[in-house]
Amino acid sequence: IVNTELPIGVCGWCLDRHDARRSITIAGRELGLRFAQIGFFTREAVRTANADAIVEAARAAEVTLVGAFVAFEGEDYSSITRIAETGGFTPDSQYTSRLEITRAVADLAVALGCTALSVHAGTVPPDITSPLHTKLVERVREVADYAAERGLRLLLETGREPADALLRFIDTADRNNVGVNFDPGNFIIYGTDEPVAAVTTL
Repeated sequence: IVNTELPIGVCGWCLDRHDARRSITIAGRELGLRFAQIGFFTREAVRTANADAIVEAARAAEVTLVGAFVAFEGEDYSSITRIAETGGFTPDSQYTSRLEITRAVADLAVALGCTALSVHAGTVPPDITSPLHTKLVERVREVADYAAERGLRLLLETGREPADALLRFIDTADRNNVGVNFDPGNFIIYGTDEPVAAVTTL
C-alpha cells in the first residue's frame, strides 16, 4: 500500500506476459494506472531483462513498479495434483535452479526500485508435521533471508491452500519480511477458501 487511498494497479503480465516494458506502457498510457507488478516467467526473460530500459519505460508511462513476480518453467498447471507436485519450491530436483532464478529476480527487483518479490512458493500441506511442510518452510526462509538482505519483502501468492493454512505456514517461517500477494481468484480456482473470509484471515 503506497497511501491510504488504496491505489489501483495491475499485474503487468496480464497485459503482456513476455514484454515487461510493453505491459508498463499499456498500464500507464492506455489504462491510466499508476502502479504495477511485473512478472518473469522464464530463465531467458530474467537473463535478458534490461533494468534500465524497464525503469525508463515506467518513468515515461508514469508508473511506479511495486513488485516483481517470479514463476518457473516446468510448473504443470494441467491439474491441481500436478501443480502441487511441480509448483514453486516443492520439487527437489528443481530447487537449486529455481533458487538461483529467484535470487536473480530479487536482484532485478532492487534495480527496478521495487519493494517486494512475489512467488508461488508451493502448495502448503495442511499437516504442519509433514516433511513437505518442513521443507517448504526451510526453503521460504532461505529466500526470505536473501530478500531481506536487499530490503525486499517476500510475498507468497495465495490460493493453493486455505488462508488459515497459509497463515500458519507464515507464522512458522517466522520471518518479518514475509507476507502475502493476495489473489482472490486463486481461492476460487482451487476451491480452497472464500476470498472475503480469506482476506480477513490473512
